[in-house]
Amino acid sequence: MAEQPVARGVVECASCPGRETGLRCGRCEKPICPNCLVMSPVGARCKDCAPMRRAPMYEVSAEHTLRAAGVAIGGGIGMGLIWGFIGAAFSMGFFLIMVGIALGYAFTRMMDWATRGKRGPTIIAFAIGGIVIAWGMQFVFVPAAIAQMQIIAAAIAAAVAYYNLR
Repeated sequence: MAEQPVARGVVECASCPGRETGLRCGRCEKPICPNCLVMSPVGARCKDCAPMRRAPMYEVSAEHTLRAAGVAIGGGIGMGLIWGFIGAAFSMGFFLIMVGIALGYAFTRMMDWATRGKRGPTIIAFAIGGIVIAWGMQFVFVPAAIAQMQIIAAAIAAAVAYYNLR
């Protein structure tokens, strides 16, 4: 069966009765008005031909969520122990900033490894949760005044993790 020729020129929009348009879907040639079109990387498409899908790196399954939770808890305890041993020596000024950057980077890499490169709000929340656990471990190892000061490093770590995992 031969395809019927498509009428060119001004026609009525397929989705909005009574609205004239000269635009057509780049895939199926259905007439679309400016209100109905969806811009895609390959041009104007109708809503049927341009289903918007999230990038696979933002689709987090239950398995990835459990892995992220495990890394947040285990990594938080492990990084908290390491941070506790070096916390008294590196608890002021420039060293505090460097500890925060290193902690945020470490949690970013651990989340990348555990979730196979997944990103998004869920992964960010678990990374920041792990950083909070690591910071909470400071109250066991260093005096409370120093541990409270180290919240600056935890905030820097959270910012680094957020910017790397968004």
